[in-house]
Amino acid sequence: ILGHSKEIDVEQDRRLLESLPDVSLVFLVEPKRREINNHLWEQTWDILFFAGHSETEGESGRIYINPTDSLTLSELHYGLRKAIDHGLQLAIFNSCDGLGLVQELRRLHMPQMIVMREPVSDQVAETFLKYFLQAYAAGEPLYLAERQARERLQGIEHQFPCASWLPVIYQNSMATPPDWLAL
Repeated sequence: ILGHSKEIDVEQDRRLLESLPDVSLVFLVEPKRREINNHLWEQTWDILFFAGHSETEGESGRIYINPTDSLTLSELHYGLRKAIDHGLQLAIFNSCDGLGLVQELRRLHMPQMIVMREPVSDQVAETFLKYFLQAYAAGEPLYLAERQARERLQGIEHQFPCASWLPVIYQNSMATPPDWLAL
């Protein structure tokens, strides 16, 4: 999902995803709520990816899907549950302040999630995604790929202090992390 993109370059995220070998991608660009819900119900997904604006309000996360609409993940509860039941393994929210998004996904027993714990600059989000996808698609285990990408952000901390502390991975302790080739 490439959500609301005012003042950020979600097209860079798209290019990074399109550069991956042997993947089948479906992009929802600034979609309507119904479009997201229908895709969750009607397709089988391994990874759910979101780039755009998001924020945590209290303990709930909100994603901005287009210039006029936003939603919480609880508003996609049944569609997300269906997608998880049909094999959704990993959710990546390459967007600001994603800790609130984790709460709903944990209730749904989402196997693995990667979010940014605070507001994040576009350059930090793009850099993290680039390094994460390179490592993960090259066969590194999920946790190691995330850690390597996060640690590589230290190279831009002179411009973006504490960048390496922003990405965080959450896991369902009952789920085995998927490897790239298994997806």
